[in-house]
Amino acid sequence: MEIPKKIVWLASYPKSGNTWFRAFLTALLNDGEVDINDMETDGIFSSRQIFDLCTDLDSTCLTDEEVKLLQPDVFNCLAAITNKERLFIKVHDAYTYNQLHKPIIPVESTFCAIYIIRNPLDVACSFASHLDRTIDEAIHIMNNPNGILVKQKDNLNINNQFIQLMHSWSGHVESWTEQSGIPLLIIRYEDLFNDPLTLFTQAVRFIGLTANAGQIKKATSASSFSQLKWNENEKGFRERITSNTFFRKGKSGNWKNELNNEQINNIISRHGKLMQLYNYLK
Repeated sequence: MEIPKKIVWLASYPKSGNTWFRAFLTALLNDGEVDINDMETDGIFSSRQIFDLCTDLDSTCLTDEEVKLLQPDVFNCLAAITNKERLFIKVHDAYTYNQLHKPIIPVESTFCAIYIIRNPLDVACSFASHLDRTIDEAIHIMNNPNGILVKQKDNLNINNQFIQLMHSWSGHVESWTEQSGIPLLIIRYEDLFNDPLTLFTQAVRFIGLTANAGQIKKATSASSFSQLKWNENEKGFRERITSNTFFRKGKSGNWKNELNNEQINNIISRHGKLMQLYNYLK
């Protein structure tokens, strides 16, 4: 089976701008229209539905290790059977390897990846709200080398997603930015916040989409934070997992109003090296 290189991975640690980027792509591919409950992207790497469709297996009967052995073939299969020129797949998993020492993200069907990074001080505040946990609990997850999403025993708890091994915040960033098998564009959330038109234009060119300046500008406006928040208030958002709003403040640097000194020092002590590298420490 010929495997075309058509998957664009939209990778990030949770609450770093992934949904915003998907909303922009939706607007770009849909003439400026965005329905946050019907994105023009193609699911998430941890999807059971995609896995079961491509394998004809009941994934609830498999262990997490067995799933990870099959996931590369699942997405190679998806790329081969889909007629679309590009597949945009969201992923919160770290770039890790299965028991065969193969990356769980398949190189064969990958065109490129966009990695969105955000100041972990702001991530902690947004992540806590998203999970409906305290900020200290969110920081604990971010500092955990074995941090995961969708915790369940032996993959048997009925859920629409698999366990997502993220590592710590730093571990997640390093796993994606230090791999060499996939062409990668790194976008800082803060730069996207300050100059979305320039950064979205850069991403569109990197992905290889055909779009003119007017189309990109229209999509940028349609996917602004105020538009997305209005959309959620009017229609709800099915990706929201608690009663807290998904699109919360839409600010950069609001951690100064939400974190105490102990929490700030806790994050910097664990992630200062990468924070320095990406200009989050001044």
